[in-house]
Amino acid sequence: MLRELLALLLVGAVVNAAPLAAEGNSDIKVGSLTLTHCIDQYNGYCGTIVQPLDRSGHLPGTITVGFEFYPHTASGPSTGVILAQEGGPGYSTTGSRDGYVRMLDPLRTGRDILLVDKRGTGRSSAIDCPALQKAYLPDASDVAACGKQLGASAWYYRSADAADDVAAVLAALDFAHADYYGDSYGTWFGEVLAVRHPGLLRTIVLDSAYPVLGDNSNSEVNHGQAAMDIVCARSSSCRGFGGSADARFDVLLGALRAHPVTGVAPGASGEPLTVTADPAGLFLVIANAGNAPTTWRDLDAAARALLKQRDPLPLLRLIAEARDSYSGGGSYKSFSVGLADAVQCAEYGANFNQYAPFAQRLSEYRASLAKLRANAPFAFAPFTIDDAVFSQMDAEEFDTCLTWPRPAPGVPPAAPVPAGAKFPSTPVLVFSGELDTVTSPSEGMATARLFPNATFIETTNLVHESAIGDAGYFVPPDGEDLSHCIGPIVRNFIASGGNPGDTSCVPRIRPIRTVPAFVVDYARTAPAIAERGNAAGAKGLVLAAAVSQTVGDAVARYYITESGHESGLRGGGFEVTSTPLGYDLDLHAERWACNLAVSGRVRWNQLSGQIAGDVRFATTDGHSGALSIAWNDLQTEAVASLRGTIDGAHLAASAIAP
Repeated sequence: MLRELLALLLVGAVVNAAPLAAEGNSDIKVGSLTLTHCIDQYNGYCGTIVQPLDRSGHLPGTITVGFEFYPHTASGPSTGVILAQEGGPGYSTTGSRDGYVRMLDPLRTGRDILLVDKRGTGRSSAIDCPALQKAYLPDASDVAACGKQLGASAWYYRSADAADDVAAVLAALDFAHADYYGDSYGTWFGEVLAVRHPGLLRTIVLDSAYPVLGDNSNSEVNHGQAAMDIVCARSSSCRGFGGSADARFDVLLGALRAHPVTGVAPGASGEPLTVTADPAGLFLVIANAGNAPTTWRDLDAAARALLKQRDPLPLLRLIAEARDSYSGGGSYKSFSVGLADAVQCAEYGANFNQYAPFAQRLSEYRASLAKLRANAPFAFAPFTIDDAVFSQMDAEEFDTCLTWPRPAPGVPPAAPVPAGAKFPSTPVLVFSGELDTVTSPSEGMATARLFPNATFIETTNLVHESAIGDAGYFVPPDGEDLSHCIGPIVRNFIASGGNPGDTSCVPRIRPIRTVPAFVVDYARTAPAIAERGNAAGAKGLVLAAAVSQTVGDAVARYYITESGHESGLRGGGFEVTSTPLGYDLDLHAERWACNLAVSGRVRWNQLSGQIAGDVRFATTDGHSGALSIAWNDLQTEAVASLRGTIDGAHLAASAIAP
C-alpha cells in the first residue's frame, strides 16, 4: 500500500533531478554539490558547505556545515527529501543515523534522507571545550573557560543561525521543500526553522516537543506525580499493593529529607558510583525518568525496598543512572556540552541580566531564587525550590549561564524567534509521551497550539521520543519504537502530505510492567505459578520467579546502558550485542538477589517482541538448575513461560513477565 501511495505522490511533487547513485560510488552530484560516499551500511554520502559565522556581519569568519545524504533507492527522480534533526541541544544528528535511516527506510524508495549537523555539533565545526566536556559535574569555572574559548563567537550558535545553515544546505542540494522530523530539542529547532523559512517545510513532525514561545517551566517534574500513579494503576504488580504510588513517593521523600542515604551503586555503564539518596537526588531521578521506562518500572518497588526492608541499593542505582545521563565525558563529536550551553544561554532565558558583570548577575540570581521561594514555594511540588536548584547534576540548570560571556551586539538573549512570529499553516504532527518528564505532554500541547494546522497525539504509556527507537545506544533493527505503533504514523504523515492515518494502535501500547518487589534474599521472592507436570516444589517455584526477575532486570537495563557492558544490581553483569532481529544479552553471574547468580543468553527479537532465554543458576545455599524463559514483550498482560530443571526436578511454571 505504501509503495502505491508513493507512486501517486510523484505527480506534482517537488523533485530533485540528481541521478540515483549506485551503491559504492565514490561521489555523486546533487544540486550544486559533489558528495563523497562515506557510510557503507546505508549507502550514504557526505558533504559540506561553508557559511558565515555571523550573517549580520558584526563578526568575521566562517563555519563548516557538514551533512549526510542518503539517496532514494528506486530509479528515476527523487520525490522529495526528509530532513531529520537530533536534539539535546548538543547531539550530532549524523550520530543518530541508525535510528533515522532505519525508521524512515520504508519511505526511501522515492525519497532521499538528509541529516545535517547543526553548527557546533558533529561534522559542523563541533565545539570542543575540554574541561567542560570531560567534567563529570561541571562547575562555573568550566563554563567560564568554554565561554572564554569561544570568545565573541559564543552567541552565534543559536537555533536561528543553525536554521539558516540548514536552509542553505537544502538550497545547495536544489531542494525547494523538505519533510521534517525532529525529536526533543529537534522540535524546538524545527519550530525556529519553520518560522524563519515558512515555505521550506512540506510537513513537520515534532516528537517530544516543547514550545519556543510561552512558559511551561516546571511542568516536566510536576508531571512526574501523575506519571507514577498512571504506571502503578496499569501494572498488576504495583496495583496490588493498594493505595497510591504518589503517596508512597511522598513518604519516601520525607524519609530521605530526614535521613539521606549514601552508598555505592552501578551507573549507566555498570561502573560503581558513590551517590546519595536525598531529595536533590530524587529530584534528578524524576527529571530524568522520561528518558527511559526503566525508572518507572523500578521506582515504586525501590521506594518500598528502602522504606520496608532498609535496602537502599535499588534506589541508589536509579540515582546513579540518572547522574550518568546528565554527565559529560563523551566525545564532543557525539555530544558537545559547549554547544549545549551556548544554545541554552542564548535562548532559554536567565533569571539575571546577562549584560551585567558577574557580581551583579550573582546578586540578581540569588534575589530571583529568594523571590521564587517566597512567591512560589510549591513550583516543583512535592519538591522544594532548593531541591530543584541543588539537584545533584543541576537538572534545572538555573545557574549554568552565570559565567557565560555577555550577549553579542544585535543578538538579544531568549529570542529564538522574533517577537510576534507567525507560524506557518504547514501540516504539523506533535507527539508527547504520556509518561515523559523531559518534555511534558502540556508542553507538547502548547507547541501544537502555536501552529494553525497541527495534530497533537499523546502516546499512551510511552516516555521521551515516541517514534524514534534510540533507547540507550542500541537502536532497534527497524529504528522505530518497540511498540511498532508511532513509527508507521510518522511515515504515513510524511507520505500522505499531512494525514496521520490510522492511529488506533496508540491506546493499545502496552503499559510498563513494574517490579513486584526488590529482595536481598531470593527466598523472599513471590513464587511462580505451577503448571501441569511441575515437580520442582515450593522452593523451585520461588527460585524460578527470582531467576525470571534477574533476567527482567537485565532486559530493563537495555534502555539505559551506554556501553553495552552493565553490572548486576548486586554483582555480576551482562553484555549487549546486536543481531539482525534485535539484541542478545549475555548474563555472567548476574545477581539481582545477593544469594542467586544467573548466567546464560537472552535473545530479544525486537521486530516480533519475543524474548527468550536459556540460563543456568546457582545459589549460595546449594541450589542449582537450568531454565528456559520466554514471553512476548508487546503483550499488555504478558506471561512468562518457565521450563527447566531445579535440583534435578522438572519445572513447569509461569509468572507475570518481568
